[in-house]
Amino acid sequence: MNKMAVYLNQHINGVAYSAPDILDQYSTDRSLLHYQPKLVAIPADVTDVRRLVKFSAQLSAKGLDLPIAVRGAGYGKNGGCLTTGLVISMEKLDHIQEIDVRQRLIRVQAGVTLGELQKTLALSGLELPIYGDPSETIGGLVAQCVSASNNTEPSTIVDFIDRAEVVLADGSLAQFGTESLSKIRKKAAEKTFEGKIYAKLLKLIDEGSKLIEQIPSQKESRANYSGLANIQQRRKFSLIPLLCGSEGSLGIITEVILRCEPIFEDPNYIAVTCDNAQAFAQNVKILKDLKFTDIIFYDTEIFADSQLTGKVSKFFRKPSRDGYLLVANAKDDSRLARRRKISALKKKLPSSSRLIICDKENRRDFAAIEESLLAYLSASPRGVRVPIVDNVYIPTEKQAEYLDGVTALANELSRQLAVFGSADYNLFSVRPVFMPAAKNNYQSLVDFLRRYTKLVDDCGGQTCGGAAGGRFISAFIKSQSSPELRDFYGKVKECFDPQGIFNPGIKQDVDARVVFRHLRSEYDLTPQSAH
Repeated sequence: MNKMAVYLNQHINGVAYSAPDILDQYSTDRSLLHYQPKLVAIPADVTDVRRLVKFSAQLSAKGLDLPIAVRGAGYGKNGGCLTTGLVISMEKLDHIQEIDVRQRLIRVQAGVTLGELQKTLALSGLELPIYGDPSETIGGLVAQCVSASNNTEPSTIVDFIDRAEVVLADGSLAQFGTESLSKIRKKAAEKTFEGKIYAKLLKLIDEGSKLIEQIPSQKESRANYSGLANIQQRRKFSLIPLLCGSEGSLGIITEVILRCEPIFEDPNYIAVTCDNAQAFAQNVKILKDLKFTDIIFYDTEIFADSQLTGKVSKFFRKPSRDGYLLVANAKDDSRLARRRKISALKKKLPSSSRLIICDKENRRDFAAIEESLLAYLSASPRGVRVPIVDNVYIPTEKQAEYLDGVTALANELSRQLAVFGSADYNLFSVRPVFMPAAKNNYQSLVDFLRRYTKLVDDCGGQTCGGAAGGRFISAFIKSQSSPELRDFYGKVKECFDPQGIFNPGIKQDVDARVVFRHLRSEYDLTPQSAH
């Protein structure tokens, strides 16, 4: 055990490790990257987290770098929890602290998994309506700024966070929530580290108001610090939007208070077939106009391929490789209103589209749709389908053009690029087949990424539409921000982290050459939720 691990074990209640076999367990996430950390620490409480941050800050002051990456369940697809320095795993900070059913609030530590949270809430008839795998931690979902579900208007986890407890770069503890601007200005006058953050940030926001106007909505992009555009609303101020999607680069979230909603227990699912990209765009518009929710879509090529794994869709006799399947929920508290929605949908759909309504006879077939997707994603005789460009944002008016562009790109590169995603949020994913050990395969991957991100740009889209950029894809999206705006983002980072100890290289100064040196030669993707 090295000296730093010995020192930390003398000063924290948790455990610090330097053994190579343990370090290796924390050297990958669900991305293509491999970063071997110098140390792994598993804090037992918030005090431990503060001591670990202070330790890194003290080393940095002496000219010794020990950068910090925070890890939840390791389900990120972008290398956000990887570092060559210190990994702080939140796996022991997994307590549900309290629940207020009347106020629909729950206070949880960052290491609580979404599955455990939902089980606890379900006992009180509540839920947190966000997308995520049950094994993902709340801290990880906040770091990625995941989308909400079951809403007629697009939203993110930001809209469900009441307060957050955060360890700052000097090891101090702060509570962030929505405050009056006058209260924030009083805090900015304090000599504390938190006060200095507010003072610098308020000045920066005032000076950079024109640059902030260039930042896309957080519902369209999670790249860099897109939440900046939402932290000051009239006379209110909140750092929650900025923390969401920051990937642990501004501070370490240790606890959150979440606003929940009553469980909607009576879904009314329908499916709509689309022959081509134009029919897809037309039918999505109809569904949105009628206020359908949870509009998920699947390239029918997925069902054609998943038949090879034994997952046969009952919706198609012989799935086409050119069409799309839309699945949506006619969500409404009134059953009569739901029936009216479906009746109106029947009248508005073009004759070329088929409408399937979920009932007792075909309920299992609807459930099997997601199983077909998972089978498709986890099984390919030619390699693995890697999640390198999930959830790009494409504006509504450009979606047909984008889908046709993906088809053309697949033909040009002789690659299979079936599309799936959320039409609610205009998020599209493709999973190209990749063989990590194959000679020159990395060059072909780079070629694909350059062409694909250009297609997204040409369609007015955002590459980091549904999740933060991380280390890998950030190397390919610099063109989506002006040099002045990138410099502005760097100043925001400096407000919170002047010594650069929190996840350096995750938002700023992403060097593609360094990233590609950390690509791994073997890759295994355990099946999980695709959305």
